[in-house]
Amino acid sequence: NRPFDNFRLAISKPDYFFGRQKLLANVMRSPFQVRIILGGRRLGKTSTLNAIQWTLFNQNSRAFPVLFNLQQEQPESLDNFRYLLILRLQEALIQKQTQSSNAESRLGLRRTYRRLLRQFSGGEIGISGFKLNVTNPHQERRLIHEDFRQDLLKIIKHLQKHNLEGICFLLDGAEFIVRQEWANDAWSYLRGLKDTDTAINPFLGFCFSGYRDLKDYQQRVGSPLLNIADVEWLGTLTESDTRSLIVQRNQNQGVPLTEIGYNTILDWAGYHPYLTQQLINEIFDDYQMGKSRSTESFMLHQQRKHDRDFSAWWDEDQRSYGFSQVEQTVYRTLVQQREGTAETLAEQAQFSFGEVADALEVLTGTGVIRQLDDQRYRMGSKLFEEWVVRERR
Repeated sequence: NRPFDNFRLAISKPDYFFGRQKLLANVMRSPFQVRIILGGRRLGKTSTLNAIQWTLFNQNSRAFPVLFNLQQEQPESLDNFRYLLILRLQEALIQKQTQSSNAESRLGLRRTYRRLLRQFSGGEIGISGFKLNVTNPHQERRLIHEDFRQDLLKIIKHLQKHNLEGICFLLDGAEFIVRQEWANDAWSYLRGLKDTDTAINPFLGFCFSGYRDLKDYQQRVGSPLLNIADVEWLGTLTESDTRSLIVQRNQNQGVPLTEIGYNTILDWAGYHPYLTQQLINEIFDDYQMGKSRSTESFMLHQQRKHDRDFSAWWDEDQRSYGFSQVEQTVYRTLVQQREGTAETLAEQAQFSFGEVADALEVLTGTGVIRQLDDQRYRMGSKLFEEWVVRERR
């Protein structure tokens, strides 16, 4: 009965989420900034946005959070993107308003609302005492700037009557936008909302998640949104947070785990949240089935199990997530040194300091190495390291 499809899906309940407390505190302190959260596959970007959402909901935040999955929504244009943002915002408001209702009633209300929104050109919608004048773009599912702006201002005004200041959009999978022909227009438009629209700017925040395509995106026209964003790489969990995660799993499943077992998980997973969860699954399954395996046999099985993930992290032809030749060389150099700085690794790998610093940023943001402080880096997952040694000689 393990949740989240055996911990392969994003964490959506606070009791199962560990770490990222500094990031959550920063968002709580200033929710109306532009933030970009970067991280490799399975490092917990979606889980972190979920955590930001429930933190803003549950800790008397000034901002009303709206989670928006770009990979799922797939807006077709900037006008369609504006429409979907307003639609999901309105749905989130109604869902929050009807939390005391049962699940069936909430589902019926959302379905009714969607049908109404598509059938009428505009007017006042009232559900459970909640009333809001909205502009509807008919069945075209598009909003021009002025209609979007007016709807946003009305909703902000409504929120301010209920002890909130504004809105924080949490946009997951932002690589989707940067791959579209209208990406430059979208970034310029969002930058304009934060730059010049004084009626909206102080009450509107954005938090994007992504990886390479978002990090490397170079906007060709307008004002780059990334220039005003606070960019943060997720990286691995701390040792303390990883141990807390293991303790919780141990208590939930009632499987005895020695200190050697704890250290084995920490060493082989390297504080990577997904690898930690999967190693725990395997260890607990073996215990419950009375299955005994040598460490070598167990880890070979794990390497085969995660071969697709590891290949996606490593292979250069998988450009969105795979490592470049510089990053591969820096990783192999760190394998030899075990710990180092950008300066010491640059000398050994024979690359410039800037190239090595950029490579270390990506390797850390993928979760295969750990950043100890502002300068020092250390090897991460032994499981991934052994896979590289074995498969990529």
